[in-house]
Amino acid sequence: MTILSATVEKAKKAKEIWLQDDPRDQDDDDSQVQAEVVEVDDSLIEWIAMKLGIPPSDFDGSYPREVHFMAEKLAEMTLEKALNIVKVNFEYHDHDNNFRHEYRVEINGLKEAFGSGEDPEKEDPENILLVRYWATIFHWWSPYPEVRSVTDPYDETETTVETWRVWVLGTIWVAIAAFVNQFFSVRLPAISLGSGVCQLLLYPCGRFLQYTLPDWGFTFRGKRYTLNPGVWSQKEQLLATIMIGCAAGTPYVTSNIITQALPSFYNQDWARGFGYQFVLTLVTQMMGFGLAGLLKRVAVYPVKAMWPSLLPTLAVNKALLAPNRKESINGWKISRYTFFMIIFAFSFLYFWVPNYLMNFLQTFNWMTWIAPGNKDLAVVTGSVAGLGFNPIPTFDWNQAVAGIAPITLPLYTSVTGFVGTFFGGLVILAVYYTNNSWTAHIPINSNRLFDNKGKSFNVTRILTDYKFDKEKFLNYSTPYYSAGNLVLYSAFFSIYTFSFVYTILMDWRAMRDAIVETAKALRYIHRSNYHGRVDPFSRYMRRHKEVPDWWFYLTLLIMFVLAIVLVEVWPVDTPVWSIVFVMGLVAVFIIPFTVFVSYTATSLSLNVLSELIIGYALPGRFMALNLIKALSVQIAEQAENYTSDQKLTHYAHLPPRSIFWLQIWATLVNIFVCLGVIQFQLGLDKICDADNRLKFTCPSETTFFTASIAWGVIGPKKMFDKYPVMKWMFLFGACAGLFFWFVQVMVPYYMAKKWPKYSEKIHYYRRKCLYFNPLIFVVGMLAWAPQNLTYKVGGLYLAILFNGYIKSRYLSWWRKYAYVLEAAMDTGIALSGIIIFFSVQYHPKDLEWWGNDVIYDGMDGGGIPLPPHVPIPEDPGYFGPPPSQW
Repeated sequence: MTILSATVEKAKKAKEIWLQDDPRDQDDDDSQVQAEVVEVDDSLIEWIAMKLGIPPSDFDGSYPREVHFMAEKLAEMTLEKALNIVKVNFEYHDHDNNFRHEYRVEINGLKEAFGSGEDPEKEDPENILLVRYWATIFHWWSPYPEVRSVTDPYDETETTVETWRVWVLGTIWVAIAAFVNQFFSVRLPAISLGSGVCQLLLYPCGRFLQYTLPDWGFTFRGKRYTLNPGVWSQKEQLLATIMIGCAAGTPYVTSNIITQALPSFYNQDWARGFGYQFVLTLVTQMMGFGLAGLLKRVAVYPVKAMWPSLLPTLAVNKALLAPNRKESINGWKISRYTFFMIIFAFSFLYFWVPNYLMNFLQTFNWMTWIAPGNKDLAVVTGSVAGLGFNPIPTFDWNQAVAGIAPITLPLYTSVTGFVGTFFGGLVILAVYYTNNSWTAHIPINSNRLFDNKGKSFNVTRILTDYKFDKEKFLNYSTPYYSAGNLVLYSAFFSIYTFSFVYTILMDWRAMRDAIVETAKALRYIHRSNYHGRVDPFSRYMRRHKEVPDWWFYLTLLIMFVLAIVLVEVWPVDTPVWSIVFVMGLVAVFIIPFTVFVSYTATSLSLNVLSELIIGYALPGRFMALNLIKALSVQIAEQAENYTSDQKLTHYAHLPPRSIFWLQIWATLVNIFVCLGVIQFQLGLDKICDADNRLKFTCPSETTFFTASIAWGVIGPKKMFDKYPVMKWMFLFGACAGLFFWFVQVMVPYYMAKKWPKYSEKIHYYRRKCLYFNPLIFVVGMLAWAPQNLTYKVGGLYLAILFNGYIKSRYLSWWRKYAYVLEAAMDTGIALSGIIIFFSVQYHPKDLEWWGNDVIYDGMDGGGIPLPPHVPIPEDPGYFGPPPSQW
């Protein structure tokens, strides 16, 4: 008898002792979730540890708690129950690209083995154990190794959670992160201090309070209130981190404020007023919370809503606070925290090299050095003003990962997105060199608008009292897009109909379930949100008080009233009905958008669609367009943001009500800090100029400004008359979504039905084809103007290395170290970037030598913008159609 068979026999003998009722049959009772720890056979523990990829401790040969927990549940799992669980979950993950292929193959083999109709108990003992193992994984943890590497299959209840330390430290680091992120938001590429970065800085702060404060306090109604609640726990750390993740970013409306206030844009002095800025930011930041109550049913509770973007946050949390075991992972014995500190120190020191000492390593446009005066070489390969078709574009991690999160994103997402960007670059070259739509007269990849003489478009020359003046317009020029901007907008228009059709067809079950669950929630308002949910994370969450849906709706109502106050009190030239319109627009798209980002970590935005519709409805009123655009983008973004934080709460077994109030407070702190930073930014010299040597070129603000001119001041009708191909992209997107659904789903279905003996091979290739998500491909085409392939190529190499080579061959190493490495690199860069700016860049101490100057010596860097491919005609002195055709 083999060791494996002996293990099966021992497990069967122990079954009567260990067997307990199944929580699947107790929808509203979580008393069975936290089972008592019982002794399990050592061979079973070793076997499941091997399957989970968790080695024994080098110190005493022991295994961590999660291995013992899963071994207990495996021993309790009956074969009959296991077969049912595996069948249901395998069907559920059939279209799930995040479910690993080798797991699918193994489970499919088990299904075939147990599908013969014979007594399952007579099956091979190895297969019996495997099917029970997979049932245990589905029912007590997660089918994704990425999730298992950063979560626990049990809930640690004897620990501090929402203490005063969370509120105080969270508030301090929200303010610091908001300051850094807002300050560097106008830089290309931006430097950010994200939630993963702040975790390192929260940790010593929490430990400092733990070890230095006395235990002074009192007891009230059986609860202890003290200055020192005890050990700084994982849950406290994660709650404070979620505060930062919610509110560390830059509010979208900062683009509104900067473009309104700066003289180089609209120069509206009244927009500098704090009251206007505060109400505008508050409404846009908070209104999205009101919709998040609906999204939790489609993007929090479902297991397939994995949210890959959240996993690094959980990984760093474990690295800092989970007990560090002495174990050998592919020969590596170093702890997560020590590894984090080493990589952090390296990143902090190295970033000085490309960012200050040797700039050519950051922008390695070496191909243009071959012939510095060759304009075509600069156009194709240039990293500054060209398209960046360069196989080695940078040695700077920050620049390499600006367009791809190489470890966070699944490999198929990174590769598909890069292919889309690469294809978009080829289209841009074709448009430019054929002078399609007069693009050869202006720079190839600029996000600015140009007049018919190739100069930057001066919008003030066509405005009277900040409204469109037709006579001035005819005496000046119609605006023109660069080839990069033209391709980008065409892709944007197609993506809305594409995403709606494709996501609905591919995930119609999720959409249906979301609608049904929402209807039930409205009908049975007092029933638990977790009713009928059997996954382990939902079962654990039942012990916490839920956030009532009416809290979300009340927040939405209050912000709606404030939005009306905003448009009535300040001269934003926006009617009240447009606010109702934007709420309806977001409601239509928010579910498919959130499902997409929860599966792929790729976000979509309503910015272009909303500006197009408002441009038609309110022609010439750019302030209305900017406000409605900001509302549509930020409502959807904040709804997704809050939903992702609820998923973090779900993974970490945190109380949902704590998250709600912490996020409301953190958002208010973020608003005040960011508005203060904006006042400082508005006074910086040459901010938002294309030749700003600090790289404070305001890429987002410039894009925002040009969009408001094209679709707000000029209007969609005139733009579509000039660029008719763009309006057909909506129809193209819808047809493409239908086409890819038919090819990826219906064609294999009919083929398997016609040739049943080849059905297994057909389904194998069908699953392979599903790794190509055409929506991600189109999103990749949006990575232009002003960015280029320089910000993608390095990230692709890193994605292939970590999520391709290392993840497939050294999964245990990847699980332990990969997310930690990514967070450590970002942490070092953020802190280094702050010190470099204020020490040697704010008051310039430039190092003038070849390595810092060569980037700008040639046509690529010195020709911002690059000379036109086709000169401006001397007669009549401008390009494009005459004023009579504008």
